[in-house]
Amino acid sequence: MNDRMNMAPAQSAMGDRWGAAEPRGLPARDSPQPPKGRWERPRGPMAAADSVLEQLSYLRGPTTGLETRTVEPKKFTGRCRLFVGNLPSNFTEEQFRKLFENYGEVAEIFLNTSKGFGFVKLDTRQNAEAAKAALDFMPMQQKPLRVRFATHTAALKVKNFSQWVTNELLELAFSVFGDVERAVVIVDDRGRSVGEGIVEFSRKQAAQQALKRCSEECFILTSTPRPVVVEPLEQRDEDDGLPEMNFQPNNKQYQKEREAGPRLAEMGSFEYEFAMRWKKLYEDERARRDQLEQDILSCRRSLEDQVEALLYEHEANMLREKLRRMEEQSSLMAREREMRREEERRREEERRRREEALFQQQRQEEEMRSRRREEEFRGGVPPPPPPPGLLAMAAYESGYRDGAPPGGAGAATNTDGANYSLYLEAWYKALTKTAT
Repeated sequence: MNDRMNMAPAQSAMGDRWGAAEPRGLPARDSPQPPKGRWERPRGPMAAADSVLEQLSYLRGPTTGLETRTVEPKKFTGRCRLFVGNLPSNFTEEQFRKLFENYGEVAEIFLNTSKGFGFVKLDTRQNAEAAKAALDFMPMQQKPLRVRFATHTAALKVKNFSQWVTNELLELAFSVFGDVERAVVIVDDRGRSVGEGIVEFSRKQAAQQALKRCSEECFILTSTPRPVVVEPLEQRDEDDGLPEMNFQPNNKQYQKEREAGPRLAEMGSFEYEFAMRWKKLYEDERARRDQLEQDILSCRRSLEDQVEALLYEHEANMLREKLRRMEEQSSLMAREREMRREEERRREEERRRREEALFQQQRQEEEMRSRRREEEFRGGVPPPPPPPGLLAMAAYESGYRDGAPPGGAGAATNTDGANYSLYLEAWYKALTKTAT
C-alpha cells in the first residue's frame, strides 16, 4: 500500500499528460449532473443507438471537484430487502404485510406459501434491521420464523481502479448503465483506498449490462489507462454469522465433529504432529501469496513504466506531427504569398501592356487622321472653310501651307465675324491657285 501511495503522484501526473495528449473530440444528460469540462458526442454509426456511449460523452472532461453526495440514505433500496422463511402455508399477503408495517413503510411483497417463504422491502436499512432483529426466530404456528437480508442481485464488485477514485466518482461512472443505489470505495484502517469498491444498482438489468460491457470492453475511470475489473458481488453475512440453532443436533457429522472441545495440542502427541503440518502448510500458502503479490506488483510497475515510455513517445510524435503541420502551413502560406505577388506583377504588366497598346493605337489613329488630311489636301480637295472665330482662324492658319490669309493679324483675330467675307475670298483664291 505504501508503494501504491508513493507512486500516486507520478501516476497522477502521467494521467494528466495522457489526458492532454489524448485526442478529444465525442448531448444533455439528466442525472447525475456531469462535471464541468469538455464534453463530446460519440462518433460512429451506432453511437446514436448506444445509450451508454451517449451518457459517457458527458464525462470525457475533468472530474475534479465533484459535489459531495448527501449522507441521507436512499429509501426502498436492495439493501432494505428481507427474506422470510418458515412461513405457514395458510399465511396471507395481508398478514405478511401487517407483520412488517410496525417497523416502517412496506414497498414490495412477494409471498410463496407453497414453499413457505417470502420477500419484503422496507423503506430504510435501519427499519429493516429492526424488523430482522425483532422477528428472526419468532415462533409462528409452532415454527420459528427465519428473517435475514436478501441477496442483492444487482450488486457488483469493482476492482483495480486508481486510489484517486472516490464514492462520488464511482457512482457517477457507473450511473451510465442505470440508476445506482449505492457506490462505496473500500478503504483500509487508515482511510486509504484499496482499489476496490461496491456498486449497487436498483435494477438487475443495469447490473448485468455493466458486467457485460466492462468484461467485453475496457472501462476506464481516470486518466491512467487502467481498466477496472467488474464481477458479481459475493454476498457475505458478517453480522449474524452462523448461530447454533441452524444445526440439527442429530446430524451425524455434527455429532462427530463436536465430540472434542477446544484445547491446546500436547507436544509430541499425534494431534500436535499433524497440527504442526497444518501450520507449515499455512506458512507455505502465506509465503506463496506474498511472492505472488510481489510478482503482481512488479508486473504492474513494469506495465506502468511501459505506459510512461509510450506516453513520452506519443507526446514526442504529437509534437513532431504538430511541428510538421506548422511547417507545411508556413510553406503553404509562403507559396500563397508568392503566388499573390506573382499575380499582382502579372496584372500590373498586363495593365501596362494594355495602356501601351491603347497609346499606340491612339497614336496610329492620330497619324492616320493627319495623313488622311494631308492626302485629301494634296489631292485638290481642301477642307471646308472653318467657322469664324479666333480658334477656327488659328486652326486654319496652322494647316494652311501657302501663307496667311489676307487681312493681316486683325483679320485673323477678329472674333465678331466682321472680316469673314475677306476670309472666304482668301480661301477661294487659295483654292483657285491650288487647282491651277
